Amino acid sequence: MNDPVAISKKQLDMIQQFEADYNAIDHFLRKSLCIDKMTSFRYLLDEYTRKHPGWRDAELLKTLAEVRNAIVHGKTEPYRYVAIPTPAIVQEMKSCRAKLMEPLRAIPTFQRRVAKLSTKDSLTSVMKIIKTHDFSQFPVYQEHCFAGLLTENGITRWLATHVFKKLSLVELDDVSVEEVLKSEEKRINYRFVSRYLPVDDIKGLFSAMEMLEAVLITAGGKESERLVGIATRWDIIHLK
Repeated sequence: MNDPVAISKKQLDMIQQFEADYNAIDHFLRKSLCIDKMTSFRYLLDEYTRKHPGWRDAELLKTLAEVRNAIVHGKTEPYRYVAIPTPAIVQEMKSCRAKLMEPLRAIPTFQRRVAKLSTKDSLTSVMKIIKTHDFSQFPVYQEHCFAGLLTENGITRWLATHVFKKLSLVELDDVSVEEVLKSEEKRINYRFVSRYLPVDDIKGLFSAMEMLEAVLITAGGKESERLVGIATRWDIIHLK
């Protein structure tokens, strides 16, 4: 806080930018949530967070809103303010606006060639892919229909169940992906999403779904569409 004093043009420009970004965020939240103008900004932040648990700027915006309120409601004379945002605070508000209104999307963030398997592929071929590329999640298809997500955990579980048979690599050639896929736990370990889904919402899926191992990305989020990318927990943890 400062004593009410006249400010420079540069400071006034920062205030204008700060207020404009705040108002843009406020309008965006109200439109997204279909909420009228009588609702508080804090409520908007809490409600948007509830619907988008991967979004992480709510607490910062609550703090910035206090600065905004001091600027707007503390002024009693023209061009005389009790608070002036620093360049760093102005930049933080601008960054929050950009991440909210122009978020990173599933594509191109997680765009890559996805290693798909056929139910007819052998377990040996899968082991070779793991050794060569260090992949751990494999979308499986029966012809053109999605059949499930095969994971290293599922493969390990199958091997542990059959280890007493002392299978050789030759015998593993006779084991199909379809058979190993049955060893995956009866759980939802994947989700299909649209290429346009914000990355924050993908983070939210991993936070909300403990068993989720991979988010599979298509143009419209449908199983019948061609895969254009994949996101795993490892990707989320290492996302910059």
